[in-house]
Amino acid sequence: MSEVYAVHAVRPSEVRPTELLCRNLARAEQYASELSTDPGILAAGITRFVVDELGTRRAIALYVDGVRQQVPYVSDSRVIHANGAGHKLPG
Repeated sequence: MSEVYAVHAVRPSEVRPTELLCRNLARAEQYASELSTDPGILAAGITRFVVDELGTRRAIALYVDGVRQQVPYVSDSRVIHANGAGHKLPG
């Protein structure tokens, strides 16, 4: 079984396509943590896939401001949701 981890960014108006594919979860988590601190990025998510097997996509982690959230794809602060729903932009 060959697993890969996709890292993608969540912006106020979209969940962006995959930024990086990693063979190693530790590398994906490192990049997601760093990406989640970039200007304009609300969060960075990690999804696990098994190559050549349908139905194996699984949410692994969500990072907000460099911090891994307790539940994948839900911000601990409950401010950030998929596609930025519920997020209020300043001004």
